[in-house]
Amino acid sequence: MNVHEVARYLRLSEAKIYRMAKAGTIPAFQVGRSWRFRKDLIDDWIVRLSAVPVVAAHVEDKSAAGRLPH
Repeated sequence: MNVHEVARYLRLSEAKIYRMAKAGTIPAFQVGRSWRFRKDLIDDWIVRLSAVPVVAAHVEDKSAAGRLPH
C-alpha cells in the first residue's frame, strides 16, 4: 500500500501518515523515496493498539464546586 491508500484506509491525512512513518509510529518501509506499507502489518498494528488499555483521565469531583464551606 502507498501513503494515499493507507491514509484512506485509516481515515487520516496523508501528511499524518508521512509523519507517523518517519517517526516509526506506524509499520512502514521505504523504496527509494516512497513509503510503502503492508496491509497485514497495518492490521496487526491496529489490533495491538486496540489491546493497549486506556488510562482513565483524572476527573475532578464537581459536585462540591461552587459551594461555600460550612
